[in-house]
Amino acid sequence: MLSLANATKIAHGNDRAVYRHPDHPDRCIKVARFPERGSRQNEREKHYFEGLERRGLEDWRHVPKYFGTLDTDHGEGLVFALIADEDGEVSPTLRQSRDGRNASWLASQAFLDELHALYRYLRINWIVPSDINDRNIVCQRRFDGTVKLWLIDGVSNPDLMPLANVWPWFARQKIDRRMRRFFLKLGGYGLLPASDGEKLVGCMR
Repeated sequence: MLSLANATKIAHGNDRAVYRHPDHPDRCIKVARFPERGSRQNEREKHYFEGLERRGLEDWRHVPKYFGTLDTDHGEGLVFALIADEDGEVSPTLRQSRDGRNASWLASQAFLDELHALYRYLRINWIVPSDINDRNIVCQRRFDGTVKLWLIDGVSNPDLMPLANVWPWFARQKIDRRMRRFFLKLGGYGLLPASDGEKLVGCMR
């Protein structure tokens, strides 16, 4: 059993906490924030990512690679690649980037291009985002100075009859609806002029 007592906590939400893996600093571990209650998010995410593995997904360009589970003193943990900048610091979320060093990049055409690349990636690989917002997308600054978007959380399909998990057509319909709403909401987040959000919607598919 892995102890997280001395591990660095990266973030936490209502249901889960995320720690840097103490033995593999290029990975993170998602665990229940309150171990006695467990984590429904972890259960859903584990089921979904195991499904991605069964269908042979090898393209992890915009969603962190899944490395399975391990036992911790916070219960079962899900292990993923940790998205970090070129200096080793954990990459900031879109929300954090508004006031950080990525602020000018968010006003560029490169940001629009990367948003569209994220959408195309999800659609081609029929990976369904259950939730997509400015807190679960991070901006990774790379050695060549470019910035890449990653969807680090909210990847699953909680439907009672999850047809989108097995049929690409249903998955892509769901992806289109959720990404369309997200593009239009970016203006409300203060991240994108409404006209650019409409432009992204117009370029879908």
